[in-house]
Amino acid sequence: MAIRDLRGFLAELDAAGELQRVDAEVDPELEIACITDRQSKLPNGGKALLFESVKGSSHPLATNLFGSPLRMALALQVENLSQLTGKMEHLLESPDLAPAPRLVRDPSCQEVVCRTPDLGRYPFLKSWPGEKGRFITLPLVFTRDHATGAVNCGMYRVRIFDDRTAGIRWKSGSGGHAHWGQYRDAGKPMPVAIAVGASPALTLAAALPLPQGVDEAAFAGYLEGAPVEMTRCLDSDLLIPAFAEMVIEGVIEPGATRGEGPFGNHTGAYDPGEEVPLLRVTCITHRKDPICQATVVGPPPMEDCYLAKAGERLLLPFLRRDCPEIADLVMPLEGIFHGCAIVAIEKKAPGDGRRVLERLRSEGWLKRGKLLVVVDRPEGELTLAEGFWQALNSVQFPRDLVVTPDGCLGVDATGKLPEEGGLVSVKVRQDASVSARVEKRWREYGFFDSDGRER
Repeated sequence: MAIRDLRGFLAELDAAGELQRVDAEVDPELEIACITDRQSKLPNGGKALLFESVKGSSHPLATNLFGSPLRMALALQVENLSQLTGKMEHLLESPDLAPAPRLVRDPSCQEVVCRTPDLGRYPFLKSWPGEKGRFITLPLVFTRDHATGAVNCGMYRVRIFDDRTAGIRWKSGSGGHAHWGQYRDAGKPMPVAIAVGASPALTLAAALPLPQGVDEAAFAGYLEGAPVEMTRCLDSDLLIPAFAEMVIEGVIEPGATRGEGPFGNHTGAYDPGEEVPLLRVTCITHRKDPICQATVVGPPPMEDCYLAKAGERLLLPFLRRDCPEIADLVMPLEGIFHGCAIVAIEKKAPGDGRRVLERLRSEGWLKRGKLLVVVDRPEGELTLAEGFWQALNSVQFPRDLVVTPDGCLGVDATGKLPEEGGLVSVKVRQDASVSARVEKRWREYGFFDSDGRER
């Protein structure tokens, strides 16, 4: 069954023994983040956490829900994340499989309506000592194109300034940033809605750098196997997830900005922050007993690493559409979403490695990757160890390096054909008849214990 909301996901995690309930009172300033950070660094990502008694708030808070391959697979109802690539390839072949969102009335996200907004009542986090305030770190930000009416759902961090104002940090090139520029240039206030605590599939869709024109809600509906149920905001025509835990509605007046201050980043250092559009909150709606959801951003491994691994599997088919030579890719956790990738290709002609690098740099979600390494397709699974082993044995410096003007590095670590100055090489392989004999006699060699388990 599809997981349609945050509560369904929490129930799945609880049933799988992956949820730790914390009933001791904890502080949303630094303490929850410290606990979450410590759990994230444990083997297998520790536990998903539900803090049931948060200081200064009557609402519980969940963190680290996506913080392991197992929990990420549970979120999307697959046995393992590798299955996501096939699902995406199927969708690209038949785009009509992505169901349009379904509009519903009497949504649970509007059970309570607060016309006197008080953002301070909710357990949003201050994660690191150098931050100057609290942030919403897992928000789904909904905006609309001023000209076409097309909707964008993106994940952009939100700085809480006071009970009625917040700042939204969206990067240049994102859908939200483009919409903001349209309203600003037209001199009109921009409606914005921020959902907190939605279904896992919609949360992932908001976090992914999906290609322009892909509707996040329809994409999430495909992953869930049913249309995402949406409802209309109270103060605008924006559509929001009907079963979100809470929704913050507001407007950004033309030219209204404020400095967000430092933010502890996945780089292990503080992002100094910048002037961000200032959201004036007009109302807050939520369930009668809302559960807030947050993530802690910091040095990996963290929860966002596993969101990125799901993205790696889902976005691979988009790379293949642009570069049919691409067979697979692997991204280390340390690169988070697109800092580093090893890309395996089926090399057929001289210069294929360079051509793939140039294509990846020209467009798509890897174009800003700090390090892209292209290797030959391995016989088995492409792993980080396999990729680096290939690269370190094939690369010649500086011949195989490509450095972009903005300081990003590409490495053509494919084996070089004779036309590229390479030497003919013969791969080492076991003798087939000996391998078959060893397989047949493996138990005879004594590699099993008394229970029949291989040791």
